[in-house]
Amino acid sequence: MINRTFLRFLVLILIPVSSFSQEVITGLQVNPRVAAEAGSQAQMRTNNAAPLKLPFFDDFSGRSVFPDPALWEDSDVFINDDYAIHPPTVGVATFDAIDKLGRLYGHASPFPFMADYLTSRPIRLDSVFSPVKRKITRADSLYFSFYYQPQGRGNAPAKSDSLVLEFLAPGETQIIVFPVDTVINGVDTTVMDTTYIEGWRKVWSTPGQSLNSFYAKDSVWFKQVIIPISDSARFYTSEFRFRFRNYASLASGILPDWQSNGDQWNIDYVYLNTDREINDRFHRDVGFAAKAPNMLRNYTSMPYNQFRANFVNEMRDSLSIKITNLDEVNYNASYRYEVSRDYQPPFHTYFGGNYFVAPFVNSGYVKHQPFARPPVNFVFPIGTQEKVFFTTTHIVNTEANLGSRRNDTIRNVQVFANYLSYDDGTAEAGYGLTPAGAQLAYKFKLNRPDSLLAVQMYFNQTLKGGNVKSFYLNIWNDYFGEPGDLIYSRFGYEPAYEDSLNQFYTYKLDSTIKIEAGRFPNLVFYVGWEQSTSDNLNVGYDWNNNASANTFFRTFGEWQQSLYEGALMIRPVLGKLKVVGIPEEKTAGKLIISPNPSSGGLVRIDLPGNIQTNGLNVLVSGADGKTVLSQRYSREMDFSMLPSGFYLVQLSDAAKQVIGRGKLIINR
Repeated sequence: MINRTFLRFLVLILIPVSSFSQEVITGLQVNPRVAAEAGSQAQMRTNNAAPLKLPFFDDFSGRSVFPDPALWEDSDVFINDDYAIHPPTVGVATFDAIDKLGRLYGHASPFPFMADYLTSRPIRLDSVFSPVKRKITRADSLYFSFYYQPQGRGNAPAKSDSLVLEFLAPGETQIIVFPVDTVINGVDTTVMDTTYIEGWRKVWSTPGQSLNSFYAKDSVWFKQVIIPISDSARFYTSEFRFRFRNYASLASGILPDWQSNGDQWNIDYVYLNTDREINDRFHRDVGFAAKAPNMLRNYTSMPYNQFRANFVNEMRDSLSIKITNLDEVNYNASYRYEVSRDYQPPFHTYFGGNYFVAPFVNSGYVKHQPFARPPVNFVFPIGTQEKVFFTTTHIVNTEANLGSRRNDTIRNVQVFANYLSYDDGTAEAGYGLTPAGAQLAYKFKLNRPDSLLAVQMYFNQTLKGGNVKSFYLNIWNDYFGEPGDLIYSRFGYEPAYEDSLNQFYTYKLDSTIKIEAGRFPNLVFYVGWEQSTSDNLNVGYDWNNNASANTFFRTFGEWQQSLYEGALMIRPVLGKLKVVGIPEEKTAGKLIISPNPSSGGLVRIDLPGNIQTNGLNVLVSGADGKTVLSQRYSREMDFSMLPSGFYLVQLSDAAKQVIGRGKLIINR
C-alpha cells in the first residue's frame, strides 16, 4: 500500500495554499421525501372535483410533502416546516427546481427555466352561498392575499429568476400563431397554424434576491401581498383559478458533483374572500410559528441505555416555543403540552395557564415564559427497551381559532434507538469539503462504555452520480476537545443511497470498536472521512439543528470548527445493528410499512409472505386501542386524515382473521 503520509506531501506541494480545506453547502439534487410519496399522491389527484366555494384558505399546516388535493390541482411544490425562517404560522409551500417526483427537472439548467406550479382548483367567484345564494359583484370587495419569502433556509433566487402569480379568466383564450412545415399539392411549403390556450394573466411577480436583502429592505421575514380582484367581467365566473409558478436555475453549472437544487421561495397563508379591503392585513388566528422542539439536550436521538446512564442531564431544562397572534387585538389563550408513549394515554401533562396574547405586529412572538419557555419538569420513563418512541403534543387554545385552523397543534416524536444523532432526519442541503485530502470529524460523547459497530451516513444524490468517489472512513479519539489519534481508517467506502424515505446507508466497520475509558478519554470519539478527490461527497445537512460545535474539518495542519450552523446527517451505530430504524423486519405476520415515520400519512403497505390481496381489510387503531379507520387494502394507502401519533395497523382477511400487523408513526 502506498504510504499515505507521502501522498499527503505530494498533494501539499501540488495544491496552492489558497485551495486549503473549504466547506461548501449545496442544495439538493433529489428530495427523498417527495420521491417516496410521489406514487401515492398521483393516485389521489383528480380533476373531477366540484368547484370550491369561498372562502379559499390554506396555511399549509397539518400537512407535509404535497399540497392538499382538496384545494390544489398539482403537486409540484414541497409542503414542509423545514425551509422557512420565521413564517406567519408553521408550515409553508416551497418552490424550487425539483419536480413532483423529487428530482431535478429534466430541463433544468444554469439559466432560468419554468419550474414548480401551484394551481388552485376551480373556485366559484360567480356567487356567494351564505346566508343565501346571490351573485358576486364588485361591491362585495373581493381580495386575494398571501405571504412570501425568498430563499429561507435554501438557496437565494437569482435576480433573473422570479415568483409569479396568475389568475385564470375561464372562457377567455390567447391565440398563438406559429409556422408549420407541410406539403400542398406535392410542394413543400410553410403555412401558419393557430392554437388556443387558456387565458392565464399575470397579476403579480417579484425578482429573485437573498433573504438578507429582502429583510434589509422591508424589516420582515415574510411579506404579505394583498391584491384586489375588481375585473368582474373577466374573473367573476364559476371556474376561476389562480396559480403560482417560479423560474429557477441550478445552483452551480460547473461540475456534476456540485450541481444542485436552487432558487427557493416560500409562500404561506393564501386567502381569497369577499368583504375585505386593501389594508386587510390582519387575521383572526393564534397559532404556532415553528415546529415542535426536541426534548433532549444533546442529541435528537440516542440509545436508550445511554439515556438511562445520565437521564437527568440529557433532558432539556426548558423548551423554546413560538406562538404568534396574526390579528390586531389581544386574545385570551391557554397552552399545554402532553407526553405519551407508543399507544398509551399521556403520562405527563404541563399546563401553562391562560394569557392574553398580544398581536405579533406590535410584540412579536409570545414572550410570556410559561408559554414561550415552558419547563421540562419530567424525564422519559427509564426502561430496558432497545427501541422506544415518545410523542410530545403541544396545543394552544384561544377564542381566535373558532374555525378549522390546524396550526394550533404541533408534535414531536422522540426516538430512542441504537444510534446517536444531531439531525432531525431531513436534509435541507448538502455538505462537502474540498480539495483532495480534506478531512471531516464529527464529535460524539457517551454516558457509558459501548461498542461502535457501524456508521450511518445520508448522502444526497448528485447529477449523474458525480459524488460517488471513494473515501477513507475514519474514527478518532479525543485530544483536548479536538480529534486526536486515528483509531480506525479504511479506504474504499463510497456514497451510497437507500431508496426509501430518509434512509441512512449503513457502513459496517471491519471490527467492533470498544468505546471505553483509557483509549477514548471521557468516552469521546469522532467519526468522519478523508477524501481521495476534490469532489463534493455531499452528505445530508440539516439546517434546523446546530451541531457546528461538534463539526471539525482540515486538510493539513490544525483542525477548525465548522463555520455553518447546521447538523451533518452522520450517525454512529452502537450495540446492535438490527435495532436501527422503525420499519418492521420482513418476517411472516409483520406488515412492511414505508415511509415510517410518515410525514403526511401517505404510505405503502407490503404484505408478509405470499398473501393474496383479494378481500383484505385494513384496520388502524389509535393510542387508546380504539379503531380510528377501516379501509379496503391497497398497496398505496392514504392516512393523511389522521393526526400525528402512533398507530397499530392490522390486516384482516375475508373471515376477519388478523393476518398481519405493523406499527406506524405519523409525524408532521
